[in-house]
Amino acid sequence: MDPVSLEIMRNRCKGIAEECCAALVRASHSTNIKDRRDCSVALALPSGEVVAQAEVGTPLHLGVMPGVIRSILHHYPVEKMRPGDTYFTNLPYPEGPGHLPDLSLVSPVFYAGEVIALTASTAHHVDMGGYAPGSMPFGVTEIFQEGMQIPPLPVVREGVFDDNLLRLIEQNVRTDYEVRGDLMAQYAAAKKAEERLQELLTRVPAAELVGYLQAILDHAERCMRAGIAELPDGTYRFEDFLDDDGVSDDPVKIAVALSVDGDELVADFSGTSQQVLGPLNARITAARACVYYACKAVIDPDLPTCAGSYRPIHVHAREGSILQATYPAAIGQANILTDQRVVDVLLGALAQCVPEKVCAACSGQMNLINIGGIDTRPGATEGRYYNYVETFAGGQGACHDLDGEDGVHTHLTNTRNAAVEVIESTYPLEVMRYGLVPDTEGAGRHRGGCGMVRELRCLADRTTISMGSDRRRFTPWGLDGGHSAAGAIAHVTDADGEQRLLPTKVVVELRAGDVFRVQTPGGGGWGAPQQRDGAALEQDVADGLVSPDRAHEVYGGR
Repeated sequence: MDPVSLEIMRNRCKGIAEECCAALVRASHSTNIKDRRDCSVALALPSGEVVAQAEVGTPLHLGVMPGVIRSILHHYPVEKMRPGDTYFTNLPYPEGPGHLPDLSLVSPVFYAGEVIALTASTAHHVDMGGYAPGSMPFGVTEIFQEGMQIPPLPVVREGVFDDNLLRLIEQNVRTDYEVRGDLMAQYAAAKKAEERLQELLTRVPAAELVGYLQAILDHAERCMRAGIAELPDGTYRFEDFLDDDGVSDDPVKIAVALSVDGDELVADFSGTSQQVLGPLNARITAARACVYYACKAVIDPDLPTCAGSYRPIHVHAREGSILQATYPAAIGQANILTDQRVVDVLLGALAQCVPEKVCAACSGQMNLINIGGIDTRPGATEGRYYNYVETFAGGQGACHDLDGEDGVHTHLTNTRNAAVEVIESTYPLEVMRYGLVPDTEGAGRHRGGCGMVRELRCLADRTTISMGSDRRRFTPWGLDGGHSAAGAIAHVTDADGEQRLLPTKVVVELRAGDVFRVQTPGGGGWGAPQQRDGAALEQDVADGLVSPDRAHEVYGGR
């Protein structure tokens, strides 16, 4: 096949996915999607193999989306689909979205009476019911407590929505107006994908298009195999720990044995801890997403985001382990904490093989905050449920030739921050402080990035906060003599000025006037701090990122 034409077709498919993701973002209702872009869109073959995926969304969906599509196809094969049908699910078991707030839609695209492709989207909805606002609480031990489980079901049949099903869902969530609005945005994205694919079929015969789609997958496989073949053969091991699971104080081990053999790569997580009581458990689809992300980032960031790239990659985890938990284990915070640690151990293993291609440990968490309750402010929203969801940025780990970025979303999250103006105009919250935290970087010849702080004053009584954080005990590590970074911290100051430290994993109720403060970890350093360039150190001090005392004591200030 002509390589120029193949590249044009690959970018056409990618362009459709990107446009549809933009449509989802623009049509959505919640801040988490319209401002933070916590969503993803993909195109797939009728067999379920992903051909193109928008890179606007979260890398976590790289490996999860194929499982979503397989889950739908298991119950509704393409032979039984009809034009105008759309199916959805949020169920992680046996494979599917990573947690209940991630609601996924899959729609067939018909041409000449046959299914020519599938469109899929995943969006993080701000509430799916359950124990606490946001549906990702700690203090739970099974998925039934986390929220509403939706098995693969048709939500649209021949273009007609199942209103009874929608009413059932709306009755079981706190912010029904946002859930319905974001669901309709996902449907709009699916219709846009159908429109664009059918336009493409007026220019390219169906048989030729199918040939191109298969060729895209085969080309991506060849590229990935060539990249893996350049890695030194061998088995590389690394392990790291989550501080605890929110129920017991025991650390949770994530361990990988990464084996490279010719043009094949195997990631074996058999050494990880057994599944835990707290909501840090995951399914292997999430582990696959982590491995695909790490391989794409290290081997070739320009590799096509499609199923062909994953053919030479194999992922194993023990049944009953934290990365292949058995139903009905609680799973809500795996996306936020566990999966980020999986990426850290993968990069730790790859650092032994291609150190120039990896970074030291980043903040190692998404530090997700759910703040919800009833808005008691006078005005249009008075008496209505609200839920603010955001993952807070942290420090990026340093590389062998670069400092880490300060206060940035890293690895699997890829989402934006919520603007101060949006938070204060949408929710009964006042942003008291938002900025970088000096001296939180991992010191090194190249320093890690600094963590950030956000302080929020509650303006409504009975405000419920769920926080999923980590890296307080096991702080982000450095490489080649680089130091570890500062860890996470959070506390509440009440209206009387009394301050109390919070656990990293907690659900807590606050009153009007209480101030909630979160500080995220920095990123690990690379190389001995004493080797840092003097001019760079002076600039750090001038920028307020490193204090003069720390510059002298840790870096041997010059």
